[in-house]
Amino acid sequence: MSSHNGFSRRTFLAGSAAATAVSLSATHVYGQKSSAEFRFAKVGCGGMGGGDLNSVVASGGKLVAMCDVDDAKAKGSYDKYPDVPKFKDYRVMLEKMDKEIDGVVISTPDHTHTVVALDAMKRGKHVYVQKPLARTFEECRLMLEASRKYKVVTQMGNQGHAGPGLILWKKMMDAKAFGDIKEVHSWSNRPIWPQGMTEMPKPETIPDTMDWDLWLGPAKTRPYSSVYAPFKWRGWWDFGCGAMGDMACHNMDPAFWILQWGLPTSIKAQASAPAVIAYPKWSIIEYTFPASPVCPEGIKMTWYDGKKLPAKPQGCHPQLDVGGNGCMIVGSEMTAMGGSHASPPRPIALGGKEFGPEVKEAERFWRDELKKTKGCNHYKQWVDACKANDRTMPGSNFEYSVPMTQAIILGCLALRFPGEELKWDAKKACFSNHDEANKWLSFQPRAGFILKA
Repeated sequence: MSSHNGFSRRTFLAGSAAATAVSLSATHVYGQKSSAEFRFAKVGCGGMGGGDLNSVVASGGKLVAMCDVDDAKAKGSYDKYPDVPKFKDYRVMLEKMDKEIDGVVISTPDHTHTVVALDAMKRGKHVYVQKPLARTFEECRLMLEASRKYKVVTQMGNQGHAGPGLILWKKMMDAKAFGDIKEVHSWSNRPIWPQGMTEMPKPETIPDTMDWDLWLGPAKTRPYSSVYAPFKWRGWWDFGCGAMGDMACHNMDPAFWILQWGLPTSIKAQASAPAVIAYPKWSIIEYTFPASPVCPEGIKMTWYDGKKLPAKPQGCHPQLDVGGNGCMIVGSEMTAMGGSHASPPRPIALGGKEFGPEVKEAERFWRDELKKTKGCNHYKQWVDACKANDRTMPGSNFEYSVPMTQAIILGCLALRFPGEELKWDAKKACFSNHDEANKWLSFQPRAGFILKA
């Protein structure tokens, strides 16, 4: 391969050695002997929860308890494991089954992630928590604090973080294939549920199979409506994190990881309307991230959802389809793009030059490198780490996934104030120019639900 884009095959091979060293494989247990059995409890057993449950079992976990507030939603999982004890209240389950549980897998709506995870970690249980980790900035901080205090193994459910796609992104970075990073874009075809609501729904009869009060958890009491549960909760401010909360943990992951980001210095959002009781129908959120080891001058990242998409970069194929979900890193030497869940990137432009055979040559080169790249199973990575009691093994442990989730949540918060630049003070952990925005960094849970590490 020619070195027209700033690197040669030789430079790549030298650079990729580092990427191989930091591969996300979970086969190495850092010299610790693995336990023969890992017993876990499952909170949230329907929908994605059922998939998480089966994946952890397939990864060597032994299911010892199940919990769901809706028997009908959980029926498929309950029928599959008829002899496993079942509960509606996770607090009762953790109390009664305490000595039987080594870890807890949490696949509930966003607003209940933290209360369940904190209760589990206080009992010394390892936790796997679906993305996004929490609904507010402060909840994320508490999750990280608790994971350190109780020394438990953690993993967020952004499954692509253990895949070959993310490793290939890292190989590109280590090979200096991008040159200077100019800008970053990430986008999603969400929402695929209602957003933009301005009125609370009319009360409906609670299904016989459901404990609505437990579903609400720490959120304020309100009448049941099918526009909240079981699926449409993501669009409502009190329960979810909207389109960005659903997909940014997947689609922003490559950029956040390889560019070594932390929290932004400023955020400015555009939206169809301000977020009040619900998230807007579409949004464009611009982040400014401070200097990092690979972006010494800082960098801007723009998020798009609700059918908004980034402009095609100079030098790409004129009919390039960016797809419904993706991440794009624009560099002085190469621009690469991948799809959802940190899927494998491909070069789409070289240094702003006109599209030509050189791009196809670069694409072939990286396609060949992908064939040499192996990821691992995200769930097994966590199970193996729990058996080894090694907090560093999971690639999306809370040391990594908490700041990423916090950055995403700050973007969600900016949707309440579209058109206004919110400036973040990292030392004080608050906005330096917006007292009203600071009020939304945390919330007061209902009685019976504790948000303390």
